[in-house]
Amino acid sequence: MLTSVDGIKGQVFDYIIIGGGTTGLVLVTRLSENPSTLVLVLEAGSAHIDDANLLIPQQCWLFVGKPEYDWSFKTVTQRKHNITPKTEYSLGLGGKDSEAVPQSTISSGISQRANKLKASFICLHQHLLNTPTAWGALGNDGWTWEKFQAYSKKSERFVEPNHNTDVLTIMNLAQLISRPIVTSFPPLISNLEADFRKAMEAHNVPNIQDAFSGEIRGTSPSLSNLDPSTHHRSYATNMYYQPVAGRTNLKVIVDAYVTEIITTKVNGLTTAIGVKFVKSDNTYTANVAGEVCLTAGTIMSPKILELSGIGDPAVLRRAGIDVKLDLPGVGMNVLEHLYTGVTFELTDHFAGEQEVNTFDSLATNLGKQKESTLNLNTVDIAFVALADISPELNAKVTASLQTEEKDAGLAAQYKIQAEHLREKVPSLEILLAPGPANPPPQGWDASKKHVSLCFATNCPLSRGTIHVTSKDSLAIDPHVYENRFDLDTMVELVKYCRRLAQTPPLKGEGEGRLIEIHPGPDCQDDAAIAEWICNNVNTTFHTAGSCSMLPKELNGVVDPQLKVWGTHNIRVADLSIIPLHVGSHTQSVAYALAEQGLLQFFLKLLALIVVLAADIIKASHEK
Repeated sequence: MLTSVDGIKGQVFDYIIIGGGTTGLVLVTRLSENPSTLVLVLEAGSAHIDDANLLIPQQCWLFVGKPEYDWSFKTVTQRKHNITPKTEYSLGLGGKDSEAVPQSTISSGISQRANKLKASFICLHQHLLNTPTAWGALGNDGWTWEKFQAYSKKSERFVEPNHNTDVLTIMNLAQLISRPIVTSFPPLISNLEADFRKAMEAHNVPNIQDAFSGEIRGTSPSLSNLDPSTHHRSYATNMYYQPVAGRTNLKVIVDAYVTEIITTKVNGLTTAIGVKFVKSDNTYTANVAGEVCLTAGTIMSPKILELSGIGDPAVLRRAGIDVKLDLPGVGMNVLEHLYTGVTFELTDHFAGEQEVNTFDSLATNLGKQKESTLNLNTVDIAFVALADISPELNAKVTASLQTEEKDAGLAAQYKIQAEHLREKVPSLEILLAPGPANPPPQGWDASKKHVSLCFATNCPLSRGTIHVTSKDSLAIDPHVYENRFDLDTMVELVKYCRRLAQTPPLKGEGEGRLIEIHPGPDCQDDAAIAEWICNNVNTTFHTAGSCSMLPKELNGVVDPQLKVWGTHNIRVADLSIIPLHVGSHTQSVAYALAEQGLLQFFLKLLALIVVLAADIIKASHEK
């Protein structure tokens, strides 16, 4: 239940969860099922419970950049290409955990599972029965596609559509029942989906029915986290937290900004004894006898660790922070999906007998719900391999990854990524978007309809960093296109989308119904396309990796039980632990990660609490 600082005075908690976002609310819901377990959540944002601004999915974009909803973090200027992409994360209960995934509060709400053949889980094709998972191959036993499937089922339930059933069809979702997060299809689609699929098939990319099987090379309809009975967003706050908000053993403090995990040494290991936080300009401490879990997201989780003296000593000393635990991997290995898209004006507003729906009319539909563009969303998404787009570039990148000099951690990752390229594992995403991909260019005619062929690189070769530069400042440096092949891949994607737009039936009749306006016909050679991409690239809010689940010697931060290396009782359970990026939108990954993380929480935990509780509480009183 929501409480004040006075409501926790004198209490010692079994668990303190830092961050009431997607993974945080899943954790507290499960952990508080035992009435004898006392759980505290510290959330930096406000509650925003039943906030109508957030419940209508596409209306969320009206609040991006507003302080009460959005962190509005900015990256540093990317020196190599002078790029200044903006990274944003939502504030409040149920907010993004990195990217999130957009994650669950202000997000597009697209729900997908990762490709089991991709960097996310399986290292090679499924028919190689003894192949370890990609995460497992990096030293993380027990993290497999099969477990991911099982824990996804604990979070999702599917509601069948009653419209466009020839297009909105997914097989094998009968198992997704009686779970918290409602997944369905939007009540309004663009009606270009069938033409898009046929055009992709003409380029040898198949149409697949069951994207949730893990075999996702091809085009398929994607679910949205939308409750068709209310036309409202289904997310962590209203589906996980609100049903259990009355539990007396669950305390939630909002507008509580965590500044430090207070630690001491127990048997040579760094042990959390409390959490310091600021609320209403006053500083308070919450005491813990069990575990502290960071679910603050890919940006804030490494920041809080570094503010607590856990990280690279050189980084900490430059920021004026005392070193409590030497852990150089904190804030390293930052991964992000990058996207942009080619935008077209529609000269024909019909697909057969159906009118094409786009976001262009969004401003005139704010008073409506079911039939308005506020419930329009992207449905068709294709996942393809680099070899599908450019066999020549695929061969060049594969050869480069085998010879390039790098540290041991990145070398282990590149070895897996090279194998994926050889095996033609999907690493790229193309989607049909019912509107402009970027801010309107000069000469934009808002009275016309537009669609975009958007694309993303899901397995970047570049790695970024997130580090504190002082106790009050943070430098987010994604190192965009530091590896040139990331940019070369996006150049090839622009060319591919142009070819796709000229492929029947998507092309339409005669001269075609898709008139390219962005980047436009004057942007043709590779250098011009690359320059346009650098000026228009965007984050997908899928940031991951800053507290990677890797061996310590490979710059890891957490072990396979999500425990921070060198600590007794500090864990991280958000997308920052992903050591090699997933090939899908990350919201389903976040939910499944939190559900699976619960098992890790209970491993040896009871014994830990019994042995250490007395020393921890005593130490906290001696300070």
